[in-house]
Amino acid sequence: MNAMQKAAKLEFEADETTDGAIGRVRTHFIPPPAGGDRVARSPRYIFRAWNEIQRHIRNAELCAVLLDFDGTLVKLQRRPWEVRVPMRTKRLLERLSRNPKLFVAIVSGRQYQDLRTRIAIETLRYIGLHGAEEDGKTITIGIDVGRILSAAKLETQKQIGSMRGIRIEDKGLSFAVHYREATSPVASAARSSLLQIVLPLHQSLKVFEGAMVWEVLPHEVQGKGAAARALLNTLPPGTPAIYLGDDQTDESAFRSLSDEITVRVGRTKGTHAKYYLRNSTDVLDFLSRLETQIV
Repeated sequence: MNAMQKAAKLEFEADETTDGAIGRVRTHFIPPPAGGDRVARSPRYIFRAWNEIQRHIRNAELCAVLLDFDGTLVKLQRRPWEVRVPMRTKRLLERLSRNPKLFVAIVSGRQYQDLRTRIAIETLRYIGLHGAEEDGKTITIGIDVGRILSAAKLETQKQIGSMRGIRIEDKGLSFAVHYREATSPVASAARSSLLQIVLPLHQSLKVFEGAMVWEVLPHEVQGKGAAARALLNTLPPGTPAIYLGDDQTDESAFRSLSDEITVRVGRTKGTHAKYYLRNSTDVLDFLSRLETQIV
């Protein structure tokens, strides 16, 4: 293993930064952000802590519900582009989003238009690309950064685009390398190649690690934690929030909203969420129960 490969390996082993990036391509371990939990907690099953949830939201005039999409609202699929939102889920989301006591938003790594098309509920708020896209607005990046990102996309496509089971998705302001259909050896080789491409560009680009996907973005994209906090800042002071997410990119939101109701879907180890739900079916049950409480 050469020096570059060692650095890349350390980057993926490092703790997540405040924006959800894995290490920002540094060769040392990064401490947890100031003001956040310094040790990942063992979350409680949220249905066993319902009294706590009720106390948190009982007297609120408005409650924010922030939801990740893949692995949270819908089951993870081997081919993410084939995901369909069940009608039961759409109907529940529409009822919740029309409740005057609820502010409901989808906070996802998917593109804004992709979310709007798949969910198709006008009363929902959509935040795409880890906070980079919102209601038609998109962050701007410098010309030089744009050129660097484009060059990284081309080189990644050239080096690993033809690997079996690897799919590269161009999202404009970022690109994602999906490896859900790849074997472990292929995924390992793809990861090594990707990091060797991104490593020299660390002043401009970073890597987010999600559920069987790596995403390369400019530093201007701050991540779900910053996006969630920015949303709350637009609501009345003291508005309680419930954030549900299922992968590493949601951890920055759990940290940013450490005083709120944070829920990890699926994995329960190594998370900064206070509570957990087992799967997307649990999520729908939780949202249905929440609907009965917010009247």
